[in-house]
Amino acid sequence: MKRNITITYFITTLFLISCSQQAAPPLNLEDEQQADQSTENLRANLPEPPEAVFASESVEEEPVENVEVNSGPMPEPVEPEESDPKDELKFAPILYEDYAWEKYMVEPGDFLVKIAKKEYGDFKLWKYIYEWNKEQIGDNPNIIYPYNFFDLQKERLAAKTAEPSFFDYTVQPGDNLWNIAGRQYGDAKSWIILLRDNEDSIKASAGILNPGMVLKLRDKLDPNS
Repeated sequence: MKRNITITYFITTLFLISCSQQAAPPLNLEDEQQADQSTENLRANLPEPPEAVFASESVEEEPVENVEVNSGPMPEPVEPEESDPKDELKFAPILYEDYAWEKYMVEPGDFLVKIAKKEYGDFKLWKYIYEWNKEQIGDNPNIIYPYNFFDLQKERLAAKTAEPSFFDYTVQPGDNLWNIAGRQYGDAKSWIILLRDNEDSIKASAGILNPGMVLKLRDKLDPNS
């Protein structure tokens, strides 16, 4: 029995001695170099990180192409028709589909309401008369002057469109427009019409009527009366 214990102890001792003397397996230097090279290649092939973009830096946007939308053919431009302002008042009210312009001589004591009542039977149409003659009347429709001529819209077949006819008058000593108008027309205040009809010749003489001077006088102050 004692012999068996001795043998067992001897075997155990040999086993421990053999384990303590066992060395690690030798390293292969070539394998170590290949491992180092593969690590370096892996690091070299890594992609570079993108550059940081800050909010203050401008970012170029890709241009956006214009997309043409086919909306059909373009309409041809329409040229405005030319018209005579005397024949067609663009912004004036229209009373008749077929009309003509008749000249009306403003008489002393006239006003627009009175003219509208006399010519159209409706005093409310004074606004029409004002619009037709606004350039001549001015901004205040309450002020009109006698012996001016207004355009009134009338039916074409009923409109009076006579033009004035003239005769020559030779100025006599002591004549002036006032007494000439009084003798010829029975109304000295109508001298303003003589002045308008002879404006060029009177200006040429510095406003002085010299004897022997020839003036144009109307057969009738109002050719449509």
